[in-house]
Formats: sequence, structure tokens, C-alpha cells
Amino acid sequence: MVMYDDYVKDFPGRCSRLLRKLRLPAHGMSLEVTHLLSIATVGLIVPYERLGKGKGTPHPSGDPDRYKQAVSEYEELLEEDVRSSPLWPDGASSWRKGTIRAFRGQAPDFVQAFDNAKRMPPEVKAGTVVRILRNALAHGNIATIPRGREINDIMFLSGKNPKFRFVSVEPEDLREFMMNYFEFLSRLDLGRGRLVDDAPEAD
Repeated sequence: MVMYDDYVKDFPGRCSRLLRKLRLPAHGMSLEVTHLLSIATVGLIVPYERLGKGKGTPHPSGDPDRYKQAVSEYEELLEEDVRSSPLWPDGASSWRKGTIRAFRGQAPDFVQAFDNAKRMPPEVKAGTVVRILRNALAHGNIATIPRGREINDIMFLSGKNPKFRFVSVEPEDLREFMMNYFEFLSRLDLGRGRLVDDAPEAD
């Protein structure tokens, strides 16, 4: 296990490598969605929190003050329309956005809510999508939409009873979104280094 040179710089890069290099082994074990969600959880949340977006309170590490230019660039990304942002995968068509009444009494009808959801509107901000993903991953508010015995779409829910917002996406489009997220992080201005460090290979 190789020591981190700087956790906030190195960690997302290691997540990116895991997402690329363990894709085929995960597929061979029919665990590709579990593999994707595991990496998305830490790979999306850690930069979001360390760059100062968590609940509007600067992270106690002091990273928002140390990486002011990176924080500014990250905030600018979140203000962009998601479909024209660097996060949006080429040809992505499976993203949807909707609402659902959920989690009190009878279990929510995820399939009906999914069927009623609209394709991702062009005016939705990248920050809206990232925040919904962050909240869903952090709180376990995730549902899957089946096609036979396969997972066709993943729903990410954010909110409080009785109403939640959600985005849904096919696994491959989510994977491309996360790869684009890591690529964006790799270009942030962090002084001596980059948030994503492609070398050396490390655990």
C-alpha cells in the first residue's frame, strides 16, 4: 500500500483507476453495478465535501482555503447546465429527473415514478444532479429498475418525507458520468499537483 502524497489530490485518481481496471472482473462476477456504486459513493462524495460544498460549511481539513482556485473552478462547474457541462457523456440519453412520494407507510412505486419521469431537461444544473447523487449515495436512498433479472436503471433519491426528487440513469451512462467527473477533477488547479494523479499505481 503506497502512502498518499496528498489525500485530496490522490484519492479520486485511485477511484478512477479502480473504475477502469476492475470493470471486466466485476462484470465477470455479475457485480458491475455494485462495483460502480461503491466507487461512485466515495469518489463523488469526498471531493464534494473536501472542496467545501457539504452543507455549506467549509471542511475542517482547511482544503477550501488551501485550494481556493480549485474550489472556484468546482463551483463554476456546478453552475453549468449539466447537459452542456464536461460531466455529460457523449450520446447520453438515459438520464431522467422526477419526484416521488416515498417511505411512509406503503413502499413507494419506483417503477411508476420512473415511467412518469421526464428525460433530463436541458436547464438542469450540474450542481443539482451532483447534489442529488451525493445525498442518495450518502444516505442509501437508491433503488433499481429491472429488466427481467438485470438492472436496467438506477434511481438516486434526495429529499425528506413525503416527497423526494430523483434522477435515474442506466449504469453505463453513470459510469461515463463518473469518468468525466474524475477527468474534470484531474484538471483542477491545486498548486503543486493535481487532484487526480495518474502515477504511480497505488492501492
